[in-house]
Amino acid sequence: MSYHEENESGRIRIGRGVIESVSARVIDEFDGRVIVSDPKGRLKHGGTPRAEDEKGFARARVRDGKLDIKLYLIVQFGASLRETAKTLVDRIRKEFPEQAGIDVGLLTLVFVGTLSEKLSKRNIVFVDDGELREAIDEE
Repeated sequence: MSYHEENESGRIRIGRGVIESVSARVIDEFDGRVIVSDPKGRLKHGGTPRAEDEKGFARARVRDGKLDIKLYLIVQFGASLRETAKTLVDRIRKEFPEQAGIDVGLLTLVFVGTLSEKLSKRNIVFVDDGELREAIDEE
């Protein structure tokens, strides 16, 4: 699947693989404290901590010339969700223009669970549209 929009500079087209690849590089910097997931909180590949090996953890759309992104994540027990979300937002907003040539509009992080010995399902959502805030997921 690809996301595209026509503007004065031409057609912007970004494949889902690019979105997941750029996001995965940022997530992998957390050294396994943040793991990608599908929207239902299922771990793939036995919970492999390398996001680069995973698919299906990102959703996106181009709106008003910017890329709106939603990521589904699991965080290791003990990590601060707010600090983790803030760091992820800052890094993703920096990386996308550099790597993909498009700015990020609305960035939504859905923490579908916390992981210690086993996964505890959660549904904690952080939305950043210039200001990071906790929100209620509408799905």
